[in-house]
Amino acid sequence: MSASERDVIKIAPEDEADARAAPEPLPADGEHFIPRASVQRQPIDRSGEPLLSIEDIHQVIEGAVIIHDVSFKIWPGEIFGIMGMSGSGKTTLLRLLIGLDKPTEGRILFKGEDITQLDEDGLNRVRKSMGMCFQYSALFDSMTAAENVAFAWRNRKDVTPEQRSERVAQLLSMVEMSGTEDRMPADLSGGMRKRVSIARALMEEPELVLYDEPSSGLDPVMSCNITGLIKKVSTDTGSTAVMVSHDVSNLLGICDRMLMLHDRGVQLIGTPDDMRASDLPIVHRFVHGLGAGEMTEHCSTPTGVIDVVG
Repeated sequence: MSASERDVIKIAPEDEADARAAPEPLPADGEHFIPRASVQRQPIDRSGEPLLSIEDIHQVIEGAVIIHDVSFKIWPGEIFGIMGMSGSGKTTLLRLLIGLDKPTEGRILFKGEDITQLDEDGLNRVRKSMGMCFQYSALFDSMTAAENVAFAWRNRKDVTPEQRSERVAQLLSMVEMSGTEDRMPADLSGGMRKRVSIARALMEEPELVLYDEPSSGLDPVMSCNITGLIKKVSTDTGSTAVMVSHDVSNLLGICDRMLMLHDRGVQLIGTPDDMRASDLPIVHRFVHGLGAGEMTEHCSTPTGVIDVVG
């Protein structure tokens, strides 16, 4: 990256703690790295069996219907987005996909196995093929970055400390965080913590990685970089990614397909182009950032938003 390119992507530190977070050779915090180029993404083969198959899912919590009659499929290697307004059931759906909750009705098949019928031991077996990035990183404050990344291997007897360290170094390099092994989460900025959490999710080479609001709490530049990193990681590792977000522009930029949740159900499933071109009122307004009603008239004026997200 040239000096001029580096100048373009510098922004002010998030706060004083972040300004102290990254001594050399790391970038000064507030200086955002664009992930290195990925290998070329290959077209998704949907002729075979899906990796995930969600069939007629209903979820009722304390008498309230959260999601109703939700069905879709995700194929190996896809980057699949789930979008919708706050409270639309996005995170509830993500928790169902990884088996943290069981649906009231319906089936969730992972590689042909119905995970809704598994006990905790069965779910733990399946989860070895899944990685999870939580909304606010969820790093362990008392552990270093390296210890956080290696957490899934903490009790493994079939790997040496050298192998564990080598794997951690490989993953931190993949997410542009080489040299942070001994840093504590409190000494890392929000974007750095996000990258460490992605590395942790990849520790066991999962086939499926789920991301819950990966750009939450980040400035627009770092938000774009993190979603670009997700695309790079998915492409380089061949893993399937499911990304839950209300950050429409970033979803449109990296997803192969996506769905929109609203009114407890799926409004539309399709490619980013399908979403941009939809004439369904709720999809059109959400994708193009158009408000509704007296309090949102300032959002509905033509301001170039459509061009930006398109």
